[in-house]
Amino acid sequence: MTPVQASAIPLFMKNKDVVIEAVTGSGKTLSFVIPIIEKLTRKKRLAKNEIGAIVITPTRELAQQISSVFSIFLKDPSLPKHALIIGGTTTLHDDIAEFKELGPDILIGTPGRLRDLLIGKGSEKSVVNTKELEILVLDEADRLLDMGFSQTLDNIITHLPKQRRTGLFSATMTDSISEIVRVGLRNPVKVVVKVEDIISKDEQRTPLTLDIGCIVCEPHQKLAQLIRIINREKTTKKCIVYYATCACVDYFYKILTKLSQLKGISIHSLHGKMDTKRRTATYQSFINLPTTSKALLLCTDVAARGLDMPDVDFIIQMDPPQDPKVFSHRCGRTARAGKKGKAILLLVKGREEVYVDFLKIRKIPVRLLSYILSDNSNTIVTQDTIDEENDSLLKQVQDIVLADRDLHDKGTKAFVSYVRFYTKHDASYIFRLKDLDLGKVAKGYGLLRLPKMPELKDYKINDFEENSVNMDEYKYADKSREKKRRQKLIEEKLRYATQSDKIHKRRQLPKGSWSAKKLAKQRKAERKFKKAKKKEFLKKRNADDMIDDEWKELQKEERLAKKLKKGKIKKEEFEKRNNELD
Repeated sequence: MTPVQASAIPLFMKNKDVVIEAVTGSGKTLSFVIPIIEKLTRKKRLAKNEIGAIVITPTRELAQQISSVFSIFLKDPSLPKHALIIGGTTTLHDDIAEFKELGPDILIGTPGRLRDLLIGKGSEKSVVNTKELEILVLDEADRLLDMGFSQTLDNIITHLPKQRRTGLFSATMTDSISEIVRVGLRNPVKVVVKVEDIISKDEQRTPLTLDIGCIVCEPHQKLAQLIRIINREKTTKKCIVYYATCACVDYFYKILTKLSQLKGISIHSLHGKMDTKRRTATYQSFINLPTTSKALLLCTDVAARGLDMPDVDFIIQMDPPQDPKVFSHRCGRTARAGKKGKAILLLVKGREEVYVDFLKIRKIPVRLLSYILSDNSNTIVTQDTIDEENDSLLKQVQDIVLADRDLHDKGTKAFVSYVRFYTKHDASYIFRLKDLDLGKVAKGYGLLRLPKMPELKDYKINDFEENSVNMDEYKYADKSREKKRRQKLIEEKLRYATQSDKIHKRRQLPKGSWSAKKLAKQRKAERKFKKAKKKEFLKKRNADDMIDDEWKELQKEERLAKKLKKGKIKKEEFEKRNNELD
């Protein structure tokens, strides 16, 4: 057994609640799979609608992986049965029907769908009996809370019997975990499995077999560096490339699949905004590739935790994760179960270099690597060669973008999402937008022009030259989409042409020099002032007219009163005339 298994399994079997913190790839999954199977095998046979254990995970991919581990042990029909409850491809009605038919003893799934199955939703009533539940496991517990599942977990926990064993497992623990520990665990035993450097004896949060390096470069040189790393690592077969956002994954997947430098390499993409079927198909396709195939998986942090992808020997992080805790999880997709692995982080020259020291404080050792751009790993090329090769690559990227307007749209969306990711970074004292050269970032994304966005309003852009492409003639490669674009363009031109001159002039910005624009602005302000004064005058005049009318009526009433007193009119006539005045 691994150290984490040797610590956790006996505790679980002795009916203890546990909180387990251990580095990635240390064998945490078996630490709860084995006790669950042992306890349920020794227990009396459960009824068809009763369950003995629940395993909750933050992502569907991790749930599928844990289910596959259970499948290895539970092939014999006399042993407990398990079911995967993750939604996405199935409805709640389908999951309830499957539960009734299979009668599983163990449920593995994501929080939302498990809550609906256990408690019910709308017209769908729960058919699951949890009275005999023995074990609840929260895998990647801190991530469950970070993703906003706190309320859902509370709903599930309050629905379960208190006489149960509960286990929390993760490579990193946060303060929010204490809330779940307080509510869901009883006198838990905390197990922390530490890793020490053999020579320095320093504690670290990553496996000893994992070599983490960092390359510092300019923003527009990152793509060239990525390609050189991939081509230089001749022994690397499977590599995971992490990007900051879903839009970045979408865009660079399209670009990398068209670059001649990566010909012959199988490239896949995976992120949280994909539909479930496509995500599952991509994940299965990547992990089932033969060991002789060279492959890249471009992804976001959806594939950063818990997933055990066979034969992944290299990790490249194009951008540091928004949440620094995720860094070790990303690196942990390689160097698992004692195997060797490499990870490289790309940082921008300048303030981002402080991130290396920040990681060392968090007990993650990172060594700085030279900026090598030669296929020969022992040769460091000159700066002129670096610039030439980089310019050539970016020209190639722009040519690819010019061939299809869809890539321009995707590139713009990726750039905007990256800028917004940067502004929301948890380590905001390191990652500051004012320190980032957005012109070079846009250049590295192969943008034809900069998008209009609030973040660029007062930002001085350097090192970026807009492409002179005619946007009206810039086509989509997809013919049906291009037809719709052209139709929309014609409709817009017709709409503007039919507008009256008055409306058109009102909407038109003042033309000419700066002084002419200023004069037009002053005249507009004068007109606005005169209009307000006129309104005030009319209001006052109306008030004066009302006072005059009331004064005249009062005088008439007084004259009538005098005539009544002198006996010139009778009382009935006085009242009649007075009512007429009212």
